[in-house]
Amino acid sequence: MPLFAPNSVMPRRARTTCRRGAPTRLVALVLPLALWLAGCSTPILHPSVDVPGQYAAAPFQEEPEVAWWESYGDPVLSDLIRRAARENRDVRIAAQRVQAARAGETISRSWLVPSIGVGASAIDASTKFPSDVKHVLPDTQTASAGVTVSWEIDLAGRLRAGASAAAADTRATEDGARAMRLLVMTDVATSYFTLAGALQQLKTVRAITAAHDETLRLVSARQRAGLATPFDVERAQTDASRAHAALPPLETLAAVSRHRIAVLVGDQAFNAGSIVPWTGEVVAPPARPGQPAALLERRPDLLALQAQLDAANARRQQAHAEWFPRLFVGALFGRQHLELNDISMGSARFSAASALLAMPLFNAGRTAAIEEIAESGQNEAVLRFEDGIVRALEDVENALVALRDEGRRSGDLQSAATSAEAALGRARSLYDRGQIDLLPLLDAQRARLAVSGGANDSRTQLLINSVQLYKALGGGWQAFEPAAQPTSAAPTPTPKS
Repeated sequence: MPLFAPNSVMPRRARTTCRRGAPTRLVALVLPLALWLAGCSTPILHPSVDVPGQYAAAPFQEEPEVAWWESYGDPVLSDLIRRAARENRDVRIAAQRVQAARAGETISRSWLVPSIGVGASAIDASTKFPSDVKHVLPDTQTASAGVTVSWEIDLAGRLRAGASAAAADTRATEDGARAMRLLVMTDVATSYFTLAGALQQLKTVRAITAAHDETLRLVSARQRAGLATPFDVERAQTDASRAHAALPPLETLAAVSRHRIAVLVGDQAFNAGSIVPWTGEVVAPPARPGQPAALLERRPDLLALQAQLDAANARRQQAHAEWFPRLFVGALFGRQHLELNDISMGSARFSAASALLAMPLFNAGRTAAIEEIAESGQNEAVLRFEDGIVRALEDVENALVALRDEGRRSGDLQSAATSAEAALGRARSLYDRGQIDLLPLLDAQRARLAVSGGANDSRTQLLINSVQLYKALGGGWQAFEPAAQPTSAAPTPTPKS
């Protein structure tokens, strides 16, 4: 079910039902403790953000595709993204952080159960005293082995709150790893479309450059025949040089994009030459933003922020429990063998049990400061979550607007490029028949260069904008999750304290 219903406002702070205060009397401890545990609760914070029912830029209701890159129909792109999801070093580093977080969660849960250990010792205390002295100070040999049991009984829920915080930290780390994987995948797609666009632009510019060179050749021939002026030759030479000057930046952009993709997929820039875009036509898929409320359950960075808020709430409960008594129990069971002056005194079992009840009475404000720190962390976490929600909604709205408007621009530029190509053909025909001078022909060539370049850039930008929309929607990382992912141990519920 969604985290928040559309147009809903969550309360920012739950009401605290008792006043904080350390007990000052130890008389009748059990009764006050029972009252504390039953009557006190720490405030749990929730974000208060009014989530709209739909996006302003597009009222679509379909959900985005899980494997969003497949919707482009580009097999090279799909292969690169899958390689990056497996081999990218940032993704692998994030996976190691997840492993460490899960180990930390295990440590936190371990404090909830008794600890059992074994130990053994041997002592040989021998002297060179005479035998009459050894009757008073005998040589002693002892050997013992035993089992120790220690346990802090979680009266106020402090340890359970710590385990809950560790479990939430693990979820936050897992979602952070998913956010990193989504970031890498979208970076691969963006660099790939930039590479494909640069190569297509190079192809167009080279064709236009060849046309300018041919125009320069014809104008030079006409000038030698007395049909054109040196000024016409200079203008043709200027436009040809300008077209040639557009090639190096595009070649640089293509090389840099290849290098970026190689590193993103876990390779080296030296091997980037093997990355060749697909030769088929790639079209940006239609926008499917879904409902804004679903964004909170789909975008991994928001899921991580929610888990961080859960951890902060649990740590606030853990800090609040510092005011209450802590009960420690222990036991020792074992067997010991004793010899005095090489005479065996036999073996015997031994056992010991202990209990310790401790609680703070005065520590110069340390306990209050611990809870104040936890409260500040709780407030910071809820503000971060709120900020993340509004920024995520802003990202989607911006991506929808950019994709919609770039689509309109791309269509207009494509139409203009078709018209410019036709106009250039007519101008060349008229110039060859001597019906126009060189200036209209050069103007037609310049128009085709500008419009064709703009149309290519717009197609590339349209694809990149669609990638940014998928990134803003948080779609895609689920495709790499196991079908039946084993869930970590459920956090132990923290009692009210």
